[in-house]
Amino acid sequence: MDKKTETAPSSGSTGPSGADRGPGNPHSFEWLTDEMSASLDTVHRVDKEGFLYEMDCSYDYYGNPYITSLMEKFGVYDAGCSAFVTFNETGDSVLTARNYDYRHTDAAGGYTGLNVAIHCAPDGRYRSVAIADAYWLDSDNATFSAGVLDDGRTDTSMLVMLPYVCVDGINEKGLTVSILKLDVKEGESSVDQKDAGKISIGHSVLTRYILDGCATVDEAVAMAGDYNIKGVFGMDFHIFVTDSTGASAVLEWRYNKLCVTKVDAVSNFYSGFDDAEDYYKNGVLMENVVRLENSVKEYKYGFGHGYHRLTGIVSALERYIDFSREDRAAKMTGEQAMRILSVAAQDPGTEATSMTQYSAVYDSKSLSATVCMHQDYGSVFRITLD
Repeated sequence: MDKKTETAPSSGSTGPSGADRGPGNPHSFEWLTDEMSASLDTVHRVDKEGFLYEMDCSYDYYGNPYITSLMEKFGVYDAGCSAFVTFNETGDSVLTARNYDYRHTDAAGGYTGLNVAIHCAPDGRYRSVAIADAYWLDSDNATFSAGVLDDGRTDTSMLVMLPYVCVDGINEKGLTVSILKLDVKEGESSVDQKDAGKISIGHSVLTRYILDGCATVDEAVAMAGDYNIKGVFGMDFHIFVTDSTGASAVLEWRYNKLCVTKVDAVSNFYSGFDDAEDYYKNGVLMENVVRLENSVKEYKYGFGHGYHRLTGIVSALERYIDFSREDRAAKMTGEQAMRILSVAAQDPGTEATSMTQYSAVYDSKSLSATVCMHQDYGSVFRITLD
């Protein structure tokens, strides 16, 4: 069994261990360094279906000119997700739970997905393990779909970009970061900050920088203010950050300004803005949170996309509040956190962002992620930092 990935004890748990390695795949890009090639050779399958792989990153993804020149072309383009934070049942660790949702299709039109847990240890920065959505590396051709990373044929050279397409992760300080799709309101545009003297980066690049350089939520907020943030292809995102003290916040950019809101759960709409449409009923001021138009949830009003998922999560968290704590924080086991994610998971078919690729529960004490792929909650995989 691979030392970093194991099938966690679970009733009905199935699937191979991380040591289930297929034939080596080619990686032929001329500009690959020896360190990059060595890292690509560590790619191995975690689950039976090939939805989840693992990779060690031993190359410099900061100083390589080819990687930095490609950074603007890659990122997380779209996703509908949910996340929340809680303490474990004994209160000595912070659990950050996250569903990553998107309905990917392969070349034949079937549902697919390809996620890679990537271990990074950049010089002078924090070690981390994070999950990247490899499908986005060539989404137009669906090159990176389930099972291809050990088929002996698919060129894996582009996987060296994975540090910059991670959607969630945890570092050695117990800080976690999750990136979630944020719907752009009608009449508005995605963030495009242009402050003089600041470097412009995308949300997924900031996610990587926070993992590598921050130990606390406050440090992440400060780092976010050091850069101009730019949306990818007109799409927008917000970033949910938690740390080992239980602090949590969502970073949002609206009207090209950074807004930081302390929350314990997020979905796909603004947390720091109340966009509900005001109206009066029987002389009482009311709010339209979600309105049906032509029997369809258009999400043009109120909080919008993901509202029902979020209210379900918040309601579940209230069941686990520890009233002996001054902060009234929730406490639960990792299994209970995963169960909440399973209720908030999305089946494919309703919209592009509505298929849960995986559910993950990060633990700030064990520095690990417990992962279930494609709503198979009977097969549980534990990925550790070391």
